[in-house]
Amino acid sequence: MKRIQKIAQDNDVLTVDMQMNGKEEALSHSFDGMCIIAIDSKKVKSRADYKVKYAHELGHCITGAFYNESCPVVPRGRCERRATLWAIHNIIPRNDLLKAMKSGLTEIWELAEHFGVTEKFMIEALRIYGYYNG
Repeated sequence: MKRIQKIAQDNDVLTVDMQMNGKEEALSHSFDGMCIIAIDSKKVKSRADYKVKYAHELGHCITGAFYNESCPVVPRGRCERRATLWAIHNIIPRNDLLKAMKSGLTEIWELAEHFGVTEKFMIEALRIYGYYNG
């Protein structure tokens, strides 16, 4: 978490705790080159969940992967994928994942716990790196 917080700090990304209506748990938005991440801490399920949401939203900020629901020119899926890939590569670098697996961590829950992420996020990372087909 410290690593991604440092990236946010180095890039002047502001993070705020904000109550959100509806299903939204976290979001990011760019205003004149400054990025803000808002997370509804009351909807976050765990530290791992917070870390994953924070890294994903930071991925939007760092890659500039923003979309507007009312403007179909920039596809939402492409932006979400870019943010997720950034988060995976920065929380679970491939070399660190291989090192963990070689040390004997092979269960999804073990790897998720080791990297401090959710099991769902760990599965996505394993898919991205080509180590999971399920």
